[in-house]
Amino acid sequence: MELRHLRYFLAVAEFGSLNRAAAHLLVAQPSLSRQIRALEHELGRPLLERSARGVALTAAGTALAGHARQLLALEAATADVVAGTDRVRETVSVGVPPGIPPDWLVETVRTIGADVPDCTLALVEANTSEQLRSLQKGELDVGIVHQAPPSGHIGKLLWTEPFGIALRPGHRLADAAQHRLADLDGLRVLIHSRGQVPGQQDGLLAAAATAGVHPTWLFARFVEHALAAAEAHRADAVVVGARTACRQLSGWRWTPLRDLPLSLTTWVVRRGETRRVVRAVADALGERPEPTDSPSPPDGSTCHDHE
Repeated sequence: MELRHLRYFLAVAEFGSLNRAAAHLLVAQPSLSRQIRALEHELGRPLLERSARGVALTAAGTALAGHARQLLALEAATADVVAGTDRVRETVSVGVPPGIPPDWLVETVRTIGADVPDCTLALVEANTSEQLRSLQKGELDVGIVHQAPPSGHIGKLLWTEPFGIALRPGHRLADAAQHRLADLDGLRVLIHSRGQVPGQQDGLLAAAATAGVHPTWLFARFVEHALAAAEAHRADAVVVGARTACRQLSGWRWTPLRDLPLSLTTWVVRRGETRRVVRAVADALGERPEPTDSPSPPDGSTCHDHE
């Protein structure tokens, strides 16, 4: 087995087609097919499932893809070793979801650089669903996600942020000291799309249906522009975390739902079997303190109340 065999195999896995991979690699398609079959013969397992629509990875192919990426990453560090570098720096890809406080992320990168000096971080901006798919495929080493780790993965809870509702200024319910699920009946309520905050949408809708509460649900992808999204959808209320309400919805009154506790959890997640340096980065991330980018407003208040 040669490294070029692994490069050929990864190209086929990425493009899902022998023809497109051959064009990308500037090799003849019959030659590429022979190289892949020789690799399958050497490993004693089929790596691809071939069909008229293209190719897909088998279980063995998926396992090889993750291993091949690690081997090629090590190969990329060879030039540093030859040049006299006293430490090989391995690249560790870390997923970052929208909405992570910038100051916390910058300080985290600096801390990991000091605590794990034999790594180079590659930050990948992606939401929770995208990160979990990339982790499963071996395309991402560590994820920062808003969901507990799925089976076969290891994770640690970083922080929990209370979720609640922010009411439009001047709304008839805005001055109430607390709110319950029934208060949403008949309101236009903006919530995150499923991919952004997994589980929130299904849990909230199911609870409302069970209680006989019928808001007009407005689904949208928003992170840094909650106020603009609320205006665009003419929302009466927005289901958001306390920090988001304080930072972006100035003047809107935020409170948790008393009879339906909601929270946004943030986890660091990695695959169970992975490189030592990936484990070290995940462990270092797990030790980082909770962001202090902005205070959470107390129940039934707005950030403006405390400025």
